[in-house]
Amino acid sequence: MKSLAFSALLLLVLISCTVTDDLRVNPNLMTDEEIIAYNKSQDRIWDHIVCAREFRVQSHIKKRYCGTLSELNRRASATGEQLNIISFGGGPLIYR
Repeated sequence: MKSLAFSALLLLVLISCTVTDDLRVNPNLMTDEEIIAYNKSQDRIWDHIVCAREFRVQSHIKKRYCGTLSELNRRASATGEQLNIISFGGGPLIYR
């Protein structure tokens, strides 16, 4: 009985691993034509995919990075907040 339950659980795990989630799209794996078709199917501008070739830290090789406008906006604001904290500091920790 235990082996039957274990086999059923194992089968359920294997099936769940093979199911793809069509709602999530990886824009870094899409071609330019697929991105154009995807953008035409989206109603909201924030769901459009934009790609850029840019350098990353410690690399002189430009790489293609893609994401939706909302993801890129979120990443830019987080980076801006981090730079603001670094440049202005958080204030003194010990008051005398």
